[in-house]
Amino acid sequence: STQGYSSAASDVYKRQEEFRRLINEELISYHFQPIIDAKDGSVFAYEALMRVDLPTLHSPADVLRLAREENCLHEVERITFFCASSAYQALENAGKVVPSALLFVNSIASQYLTPDELSEYSARYASILPRIVIEITEEECLDPKALRIKQTIRGSSGAFALDDYGSGYSNEKTLLELAPAYIKLDLSIIRDIDSDPDKQQIVENIVSYAHQRGMKIIAEGLETPAELLKVLELDVDLLQGYFLAKPSAVPKPVSAESVAVIERFRKHLA
Repeated sequence: STQGYSSAASDVYKRQEEFRRLINEELISYHFQPIIDAKDGSVFAYEALMRVDLPTLHSPADVLRLAREENCLHEVERITFFCASSAYQALENAGKVVPSALLFVNSIASQYLTPDELSEYSARYASILPRIVIEITEEECLDPKALRIKQTIRGSSGAFALDDYGSGYSNEKTLLELAPAYIKLDLSIIRDIDSDPDKQQIVENIVSYAHQRGMKIIAEGLETPAELLKVLELDVDLLQGYFLAKPSAVPKPVSAESVAVIERFRKHLA
């Protein structure tokens, strides 16, 4: 019906309008989720996770889809770097995060900051730059120029993390091109890993590959004690997920239950 069509068209228009407001007014906030050291349960890093709360726009996936349609990926990249770093710096100044922790910032593989944006960014966030890890999701094509620019931000460590490894996007080619310092195993591999020998085999292979090259493996999306115990047995380096700590505007402490699992496992090894 034409009525159905016009209401759908008006919804689309509303969303586009809202998206433009989001970009112009930078209506994006960030929550931080701890990434935990598998050796002792201490906080190793935090990942900055985009939060959007507008009448028709709720998820980062929606924002990215609209950014692609409206040719605004660069704006999203810029806002992410500036807003996430700004929120983190404020937490650090207020003593609300572990001082030595790294900050993982999600980045769009095909995008990079302009020279002017870079010099402003480097000046403004000099104190946290050496601890920033740029997390790349491989849905966008890897652009060699973009990667080179990200890797050589003045004052930064130049470290990459490859996100969602094993989700079907990420493959060996990306691994070779990016040579990341950190590989994040996709949720789909971690879910029920305690009872799935095939998933265990995949993790064993990637852990062995990574460790021979000095890369660290992050198991993300951990939700149960059994999943946590299994990835510890498989020798992953770092841990992330609701069972350990949920994302929050002010990072939450690591759950006592998860630390107990890690401690029991380490005692048993000793």
